Parts: sequence; structure tokens; C-alpha cells
Amino acid sequence: MATLTGKQIQEAALACGFDGCGIIPLSELAGYEDRIAEREEKIPMSAMVYDHLKRLAHPEQEHPWAKATVVMITWVGKYKFPDALKGRYAKEFLLSQETLPEGNRGKKRFEDWMTEQGIRWAGGAQDASSVIPLRYAAVQAGLGIFRQNNFFYGPKGSWYEIDGYLIDQDAVYKETSELKPCSPKCTICRKACPTGALCDVYTMNPLHCVSFMNTFGDGHPIPPTTLEQAGEWICGCDACQDACPHNRRHDWSEGEEFPGLSDITELLAPENILTASDEELREKVIPKSANHLRDDQTDLLRRMARNCLEQQEKEMA
Repeated sequence: MATLTGKQIQEAALACGFDGCGIIPLSELAGYEDRIAEREEKIPMSAMVYDHLKRLAHPEQEHPWAKATVVMITWVGKYKFPDALKGRYAKEFLLSQETLPEGNRGKKRFEDWMTEQGIRWAGGAQDASSVIPLRYAAVQAGLGIFRQNNFFYGPKGSWYEIDGYLIDQDAVYKETSELKPCSPKCTICRKACPTGALCDVYTMNPLHCVSFMNTFGDGHPIPPTTLEQAGEWICGCDACQDACPHNRRHDWSEGEEFPGLSDITELLAPENILTASDEELREKVIPKSANHLRDDQTDLLRRMARNCLEQQEKEMA
């Protein structure tokens, strides 16, 4: 097997359709553990959510052959997003290439290329988020920065899908981000957070986050007051990103049609979520959550759809 340079790997990723790519040694992931520790110190109750993620700072413990991390970003803002879904479904979920029946073809081409080159890899379609701290890796690779709402931001804002791989190559390729950090005086994202989960700069309480509660948090427990604060969100929450000045210029009414999204827009209406069968939700809706919902969470979907309608009625009263 020939040793490949970071530039060669980066060029292959771009040729497969990714908008950016960086390669960093595993040692540059170690700081992620400190970030988790800082979060837990500020929000002790968050330990139950974050503690198991500390292992991602040291992927070599589970993959001793790994030497570097390849991280890629794809801008999903090139697609239109239906008005009927705004404020109810996270845009990055529904516009993810992972939601397509054929999956992410670009990722498959890149994986095939790595295999052809004799590169051993893990991640990607095997669920990169289970082996790599993706946002942290993207920032370390110079592809963007963190903003105060904790999201990764690239040159076009926060609407990026992040993918990554562990590889057995000693390769490095870094970009240099020229993005300016948030003003320390800015509080827009925190004020926009409906439940106060963004309780400080670069700090988030996941147990209060709407997007956590209606996906990985499995909806338990959600007190009535928090459900009311969640508004009409059914799956995910974009409130802080939508309010961010670094995203405001984007017009979701323009762009390409995302394959198949218009076909299920009617089904995604809250009243139709309530009447759909478990089988229909598992076949047509849950796969559109980009791995944020499991097949056994149909009741959670209905609970949030019911809450959406209840909050809509309150607003109209």
C-alpha cells in the first residue's frame, strides 16, 4: 500500500462532492475530553448525557490501528426547505444525504476510493459520530469555528452536514478558517432558545434542549411547561441557528429541490403524523430524521405532533 499525502486524500474527498475536507492526527482530538469536562463542570446534570462521549477523544483505544481523522463538510443550504416544515423540523435532518433511499453516494464513492487505495478506515456510513467528535474535529481541521450556540460554522453559516473517518495513514491536511468569532456582547442565540438551554456562552444544557428532548432524549421527562416552550417543534429545533446573524441572510425559498422531500411534506404535517400508522412512520418519516430517531419512537413523534397542534391552537386563541 502506497502512503498517501493529506492533499491527495483531501482532493479525493472534494472530487466525491464534499465542500471541504481536512485531515488531522488523532492527538488533536484529545482536547475534546477537556471540552466535555468543562461542560459537565458548568452543568453537572449534563454528565449523564456527555460522560460516554469522552471516549471519542481517544479513538485509538478502540481502533489501535488508526493514525488520523478525515473530516468533511457538506453545505445543505443549497437546497430549498418547504415553508410548511419551518419551525417544526430541523432543516439539517431533512436535508441530509443520509435520508435518501440510496444514501450518500458521495460518501460511498469516497469509501470505495479509500478501499481501492488500501486504506483501512472506520466511520462514515458505519456512523461516524460513534467514533469521532465530528464538530470538534472539523474545527481542529480548520474548516470552521464554534459559535456561541455551540454549533459548527463554516464559510456559509451553520447549515453543514459533517462526516468523518478514522484512517490508518499518517496524513495531515488543514485549512485555515478566516471566520471572525462571535462578539462577546451578542446574546441573540441565547435569547432565541425557547427553553433556556443555551444558558451561557458556548454552554448548553442538553436536558433542557428541545432538539435533545424530541430525539435522543426520548421525550422523558418533558414537563408541561417545557412542552409549551418547545412551541411547534416536532423533530429537532433550529431556533438558535435561525436567529443567528451569521445565518440570517440565507433564503430557504431558493435553491435546488431536495430529492423526495416534497413527496412527504404533507405526511409531515402534525395532524397527519397523528393519524399515520406505526408502519408508515417507520418507513417514511423516521428515516428522514438522519439517525436522530429510532423505529421504536413513533409515540414520541405523535406526542410532539400533538403538542405542535396544541401550541398552534393557543397562539390562535
